[in-house]
Amino acid sequence: MTKDSIYPLINCELPSKDSKRLFHGRGRRFPGWEQVNIEIYPPVLWVMIYQPIDEQSLLELLSQFKNNAAVNGIEAIYIQRRFERENPVEVWFGPDTYLEKVFQVTENGLHFLVELGRNQNSGLFLDMSEGRRWVRENSNNKHVLNLFSYTCSLGISALAGGASHVMNVDMAKSAIKRGQQNLAINQPEGKSIGFIAQDIFKVTKKLAQKKKFDLLIADPPSFQSKSFDVRKDYLKLLQKIKPALAGDAELLLCLNSPALSPDFLIDLVKEVWANSELIGRVSNPAVLADLDEDSSLKVMHFKVTQE
Repeated sequence: MTKDSIYPLINCELPSKDSKRLFHGRGRRFPGWEQVNIEIYPPVLWVMIYQPIDEQSLLELLSQFKNNAAVNGIEAIYIQRRFERENPVEVWFGPDTYLEKVFQVTENGLHFLVELGRNQNSGLFLDMSEGRRWVRENSNNKHVLNLFSYTCSLGISALAGGASHVMNVDMAKSAIKRGQQNLAINQPEGKSIGFIAQDIFKVTKKLAQKKKFDLLIADPPSFQSKSFDVRKDYLKLLQKIKPALAGDAELLLCLNSPALSPDFLIDLVKEVWANSELIGRVSNPAVLADLDEDSSLKVMHFKVTQE
C-alpha cells in the first residue's frame, strides 16, 4: 500500500469541522502502515506511530497535506512517537500553538475540550464517535449511568439526546473535572447531571440506593494496573451494578481488547441476567474497519430483565 493510494482516502475527509479518525492503520488493512493512525483535531493533523517504522513514505504523505494545508483546513501537523520514552511529540509543520494546551473541538454538534501532547489520550476517544451518536439517539427520558466516564463525552451525548438524568462515574478526578468543563460548554444550566470521582467498585451500593437507571453505559479500559482488568473484573462489575438498574434496563457495553470477541460480553451478560437479549452491535466508524472485526472495538447493546 503506497502513500499515493492512502492520500485520497484521507483527503476526501478534509477539510473537516469535526474531530475524527482519518486513517486507521491499526486495522491491518493497509500493509506496511499497521503502526500508524492519523486523526484531525481541527486545525491539527495528529499522527501516531506505535512502533518503529521506516518513516519515509509517511513523511512523503504528510508533505502532501502540508502542501495543501490551507485548502484542507490544517494549521499544524504533530507526530507522536509512542514507542519512544514519554511519547514525545514533534511539531512537524506549523506552530506549536495547540501543543500541550487545552482547546475546543466539535463532533456532531457537541463541543469537547482536548489536549494534544505526551499523554496518549487527548480527552476524546474518536473511535467512539458512533457510540456517542447511538447514546444521543437512544437516551430520551432515560435515567443514565455512565461508568468509566473519562471526560464524560458519552454522558453529555445522553443529555443532548434528552436524558432525564445522567450520572458519570470515573476514578480520575482530573477526568471528571474535564467532564464538568465539557458540560459547561454544551449545557451550562438546567440539566440533571451528576459526577462521582471515585473507584466504581466503591460506589455500587450508593448507586443502588438512588433511582434505578434505565440505561447503563460501561466503557472500561482493557487493563489498568491495580484497578481494572476486563478478563477478571467485567463480570464482577455487572454483578455489583445489577441492583442499580431498572427492571427492564438497557446496557451499552464496550470492549476494546483485540484478544476478546463479542462472545465475551454476550456470555457475561447471560451469566448475570438469564433473561437478557442481545439487540445488536453498534457499528464502528467506517474508517475503523479491521481485517478481523472481532478484534476491533466492540460496542454491544443489550436489553435485560431483572429476575
